[in-house]
Amino acid sequence: MSIYGFLALKVASTGLQVVFGILTTYVFLRILSPDVFAAYILISAIGGYSNVADFGCSNLMYVNIRKAYLAGQHLGTALEEALAALLTYGAVVLLVLFIVGALIIADVIKNHGAPLNLILYLLFWLLLLPWRIVGSTANAVDLYVPFEILEVMRRLLVTGLMILLLTGLEVRDYVIAINIAWVACFLVAAFYARRLFDDLGAGKGSISAAMVRLYRDRLSSMRAVAAWNVSALTILVSPYFMVPAMSFPKEALVVFDTFYKVCRFGATAYGFAGEAFLPLQTRAVHEGRARDLMSSVGTVLALKSIIFLVLAICLLGGSDQIFPALLNGKVEISQAIVLMMVAMLFLQIIHLTLELILINFGFFEPMAKLYVAVVFLLTAVALASYLFKLAFPTFLGAYVLVYGISAVLHVPLFLRYVGPIRTMSRQPD
Repeated sequence: MSIYGFLALKVASTGLQVVFGILTTYVFLRILSPDVFAAYILISAIGGYSNVADFGCSNLMYVNIRKAYLAGQHLGTALEEALAALLTYGAVVLLVLFIVGALIIADVIKNHGAPLNLILYLLFWLLLLPWRIVGSTANAVDLYVPFEILEVMRRLLVTGLMILLLTGLEVRDYVIAINIAWVACFLVAAFYARRLFDDLGAGKGSISAAMVRLYRDRLSSMRAVAAWNVSALTILVSPYFMVPAMSFPKEALVVFDTFYKVCRFGATAYGFAGEAFLPLQTRAVHEGRARDLMSSVGTVLALKSIIFLVLAICLLGGSDQIFPALLNGKVEISQAIVLMMVAMLFLQIIHLTLELILINFGFFEPMAKLYVAVVFLLTAVALASYLFKLAFPTFLGAYVLVYGISAVLHVPLFLRYVGPIRTMSRQPD
């Protein structure tokens, strides 16, 4: 399949992800009260933050497998390590499900009389963790087209099930069905993995040894990867845990959730452009073709700028209609919040484009240092907001400012670490 065919798949997958995110708020606020919906928001945040257990391992797997694959090296060892990571993440899912499930049953996390619904909803979000390894491995060995087809089918199914909630489908039936969809996806992935292991000579019987290698021999590499991964996820979701601790109005968490989802929609929309060109970019770096790399970066930035203009026009011109309809008139989104959304969407153009390249080229250490510093800045913002009882819009504005500083600092990092690629491309054949 050509790059444009793959791009079309990414567009479809991205579109479904955006629609699903919008429908989550739209549908739940029509079948649940704001208090009950807040419980589902918290559960999804816990499930999302559990991805911190990845510690960037999926990114490390991608870099290692991709380099070996492009160099024509034996992939058995790398694939065994990927399977070991997948099994480890499965254990993490069970552990988090047990701990948080106990809190839900004990009503420490308010279950509103339906603890099983929340536990199953948590499982749906937790399964994204092992799925990261599946996606990283598939993309590293150029199986990104079958993987993306599977993603499109999964997202189409869970989006359709969400719509059925409006027609009378029970929440219990919904959360059961979306987890069955996950089971089907992992079964398909297992079918491909078996063929891949056989073709590339990976010994499935030595998974325990691979697990030891993964967390012992690669420990030094994983420290920087883990620091980056934990910090990156903390930057995104920490306000979910900060906002309830502040003296903000009770609807502040729903407002932030809406802000977050709009920004994540933007990130998702930008993502298809960046990820579609990533296989070409990694090949360009491997072969020392700096001009092709920079040309693809320019193309990605141009595509994302077009997406930004569309989103900004929709937000600035239609926020008075969009958010009352989305939130069922129960929570107000001020014009100041809308402007912050637009600012974040602009900053994400720079941030996400350069982040994707730097991380997938293996520059974990400099990225980790930057992101850890950003986490400290956000912590200072949270403390100042708590001590001085700042208003929620002020807190959110400070959050956007810190994110903006991080986005700008990606530029010198990119220029510094792309230098060796230029040097390599100038060397004679």
